[in-house]
Amino acid sequence: MRNQRLAASFGMVNARCAFIAACVAGLLLSFVSCASTGAVKKDVKTGNEFAELPPGALTYIRFDVKPSRGLLDGFLTRHRLNTKTLKTFFDRTDTAVAAVYPKLAGESGTGTRRFLLAAYGKNYPAALSSFSLFFNPAWKKTRSVTGKKYWRSPKNGVSLFMQRDKARISDADPFFIEDGVETPVIFRIFSADADVSAWITKPDFLDKALARMDIPITIPATGLFISASAHEKGWKVDFRLETPGRAQARGLVSVLALVKNALDRAYIKDAGIAALARLLLSEPPSVDDNALILRCPAIPEATLAGLIASFSIQLNR
Repeated sequence: MRNQRLAASFGMVNARCAFIAACVAGLLLSFVSCASTGAVKKDVKTGNEFAELPPGALTYIRFDVKPSRGLLDGFLTRHRLNTKTLKTFFDRTDTAVAAVYPKLAGESGTGTRRFLLAAYGKNYPAALSSFSLFFNPAWKKTRSVTGKKYWRSPKNGVSLFMQRDKARISDADPFFIEDGVETPVIFRIFSADADVSAWITKPDFLDKALARMDIPITIPATGLFISASAHEKGWKVDFRLETPGRAQARGLVSVLALVKNALDRAYIKDAGIAALARLLLSEPPSVDDNALILRCPAIPEATLAGLIASFSIQLNR
């Protein structure tokens, strides 16, 4: 009889463990099943959350999650992440940093890192997640090129490494052996008080966009920085277009005057690009050293979301 009671108790414990594992696995899988993403840790000493993202991204973007939650959700949706199932995860997140990498010619979508998302927060269920994934046949413990271990779901094309206050999620190995990206000092200064900031490393998409508007002008840009802050009347958005020198920056003021004139007078086939250009040129540009500064008036969050979406479309063309 005593042995029967022990067996029954043991069976109940096993059942409870299996139930907990299934619940946690469901929660975790709901975070990542719709995604191909990635993440990195925060350099607390410098305040540079990009410090351990690998180089080579087309765009680096940072969100202060609380004031920019709606914009973050839109960004995640564009990268095929399910924002409803990610809600609990981002409720615990203070800052999110993402890196978007260019698609290579002929790329099949596997084996090449395309997207990383770094999440920094508190009380992530790291131990329970690891426990649940251990019992889930869809996930396998994998060794990184760095020797560290992480969880990988080949079926979903997702890799995960989680600690109590940070997470790494990637469509490839979430770790890397290269030196981390070094963001320009001027970018960190320019975006120090921003709720959303972005560094577009290759702004040649601007020339392509102008060409689609039948405006054959080349923009001598070496980088594009974006800083957006939430205010009572809307979002204040500043753009800093880096050029090789002050002369080029001053010359761009005249060039953009021609572009604005063309927008006012000509029929532009691509209405989306035209609307984006009109918004960017709604106020006169200024020059700061070797950079051209564009400032948008206070705009609604929906307009800013559309602006980010437009940039995403142009960058991927």
